[in-house]
Amino acid sequence: MRVQPQRRLKPGWLLMLKGQAVAAIATAGGYVVWEFQPSDEHPVSALMERNRRTGRTRRLAASVLPQFGLASTTTRVVYARAGAAGSELRAIRHDGGNSVVLSRSLAAPFASRGNVIAWAEEVRAKQRVVLRNMSTGRQWVAAQMARCNGDRCYRIDAVTLADDGVVFDRGAIGAHPSLIVRRRLRDAKPTIARLENDPQPDLAPSSAGTFYFWLQHGWMRWDFGRLHPHPTHLNGLRWWVVGYEHGRLLLRTGTKCRPRLVVRVRGKRTQAVTSPTSTPASPKNFGPLCALMTGFAWQGRRLLVARAIIPRISLTAANDVGLVGVVTETTTP
Repeated sequence: MRVQPQRRLKPGWLLMLKGQAVAAIATAGGYVVWEFQPSDEHPVSALMERNRRTGRTRRLAASVLPQFGLASTTTRVVYARAGAAGSELRAIRHDGGNSVVLSRSLAAPFASRGNVIAWAEEVRAKQRVVLRNMSTGRQWVAAQMARCNGDRCYRIDAVTLADDGVVFDRGAIGAHPSLIVRRRLRDAKPTIARLENDPQPDLAPSSAGTFYFWLQHGWMRWDFGRLHPHPTHLNGLRWWVVGYEHGRLLLRTGTKCRPRLVVRVRGKRTQAVTSPTSTPASPKNFGPLCALMTGFAWQGRRLLVARAIIPRISLTAANDVGLVGVVTETTTP
């Protein structure tokens, strides 16, 4: 498939953070929340929040685990941090009070959609995928299974949430097929797709159902309401699916140093999302700068993208001299 952007979408600046790389970002209820990775200037990772109306910024938690994701609902922020027995999933109010533990055995990055959170957990030899409505407190176990079935063992690598249900993968530990598992909220049981010769399939978030990359087959789509997955003609060599949100397909191409994002809408022109190449806080005498993509979030038509602007020489040397984290906001078609 050829994707030829014909128009550029110009983002607005939302955050600029000297010496920090934003590793996860979310927005809801008038707040922007983010987690930054440890750096030389800020050796402890933290969860931060900014009130978009007042501009006030506060720290909600420290020593967080951004690799598991981040969610913001109308009432709470959901995040991960290390616990005594493993990685914990926690929720805290926007005012910083009443922190509660949702799971003490988080097994994979979690997902959110509106006020609903979905996560995978593993206790001993059992795996579960759980959904929780953060407004009502109601929980639902979407799937529960043994880690191993005979000599076939699996790990859960990712969970995504669609409008109508939940999706997760079961990566094969061995030569047997991996599994893509989905369950619609009203269905009596999950449905499963088997993937031969791919021990770690990739899931992209999709409002419609399932978007996954199958090694040697490319990107596959399996919306709720369709019986079987079908190919998308995106082979992953040039364009990588970042996410699909209500008719908007976010794609990434380019290099690690200078990734490019485009938004593709059916029946409309593909549009490039302009990326900042420097910041007022970036050094002027360190040579070329890279603009690494470190996170993104949708809120309706608004697309938030986090990037780390860093000198190429620092990236090559594996240090963070000259690092500036930025978050931009773009209104998409």
